Amino acid sequence: MFWKRTKRSKNKQELSQTNKAASTEIKKIPLTFLKRLIPIGHLPDAELEKLQVSVSSHIPGDVIFKMNDKAKSLPYLAKGLCYIEMMNGAGYEVDATTFKAFYPLSNTDKYQCTIIAKSDVKVLHFPLNALSKSSQHIRNPLLNSEDIPEQLQDNRFFDAFCQYFKQDKLIIPCLPDVALKLREAIQKDIGVQDAVKIINCDSVISSRLIQAVNSPLYRGVNPITSSHDAVARLGLATTRSLVTSISIQNLFKSKNIDINLKIHGPWKKSIQVSSISYTLAMLTKKANPDEALLAGLTHNIGAIPILIFADTLDNEEYSDQDLNMTISALQGPIGSLVLKEWGFPQNLQEIPKNIDKWYCNEQEALGISDIVLLAKFHSFIGGKQIQKLPPIQTLPAFQKIGDNELTPDMSLQTLHDAKQQIAEAMCLFKA
Repeated sequence: MFWKRTKRSKNKQELSQTNKAASTEIKKIPLTFLKRLIPIGHLPDAELEKLQVSVSSHIPGDVIFKMNDKAKSLPYLAKGLCYIEMMNGAGYEVDATTFKAFYPLSNTDKYQCTIIAKSDVKVLHFPLNALSKSSQHIRNPLLNSEDIPEQLQDNRFFDAFCQYFKQDKLIIPCLPDVALKLREAIQKDIGVQDAVKIINCDSVISSRLIQAVNSPLYRGVNPITSSHDAVARLGLATTRSLVTSISIQNLFKSKNIDINLKIHGPWKKSIQVSSISYTLAMLTKKANPDEALLAGLTHNIGAIPILIFADTLDNEEYSDQDLNMTISALQGPIGSLVLKEWGFPQNLQEIPKNIDKWYCNEQEALGISDIVLLAKFHSFIGGKQIQKLPPIQTLPAFQKIGDNELTPDMSLQTLHDAKQQIAEAMCLFKA
């Protein structure tokens, strides 16, 4: 491994946060290794190479970090096997040969777990501020060649889309006039009757709104049969979010059969994340559920312009893999552009480009972006992708919930108990 080939300083100093572990300075770590670490690997190459780093060695049984001790570094497991013991007594193992070793063992200024070496262990220590620096760096492969993933270097479809974007040819899908007019009107403090007049201009949206208000999520004792009664029951804010959400569903469709099949994946993921977002907002009572539903529904809206571009090409000009990799790399910055064009508030505009930044921590209190990020995390539970995700208790979004029922063993008992509620939310958008 790389640490065997590096020169070490003669003076060994004990790290205050380790248990009698010798710390030695490493002068050089291969850039390819640094770029694999999450999230500090997101830093520009020049900044990565300037990071000060040391390594500590431990034998089986050593307490590497103790819960509640003050942290002075951002640690990554470089060799061996260690055990992570949580506050509630539960725990799990991290092996340096697995993907989870690419995430830091701890990411706060105070250790929230005890870490014990189960074999001969080496831990890399980076400056704590490297975490905040990496979160502030927004990766945008459209504008910065250093941010282009290795697998997309010299990819014809990716390069063609980037050129298409730089030539200002990007086609941003339009929301129906009803959704746009309603959002603008409600900002001017209109009444129920004025909102109803706007909604009734689109018979499809008005009928879907009535269908939504009669769904298990919103229905009352008596069924609703008119737009006026629907708006009166929901309130203007909820009506605005629902009308926008209903309108977005129609954007995930294409007359091209092949593209329509490709759109199905992003749409299915969007309703899954939006449904979990709604339920999490209800459970935590720290975000508006209807805003969370809308935010979850638009978290991957950036896939639409890329699919629109693909629709202009022959199928032979790109593969499904080319398309999926391009969407994965670019839907964040493109999605933020779309929401800005639609006039969405700033907090919702930021969600697409931060949705994969597990350690993003831009505000102290739990916000709508944290809810959607946790929702996306839980949408992977039970699938293969969970193996490549960080431990949930290390996420700042998770830590903000405080005394909660979101358990670190990757289960979410409260969501399990709320399966019916999630199913009801998803039914709104399956028609």
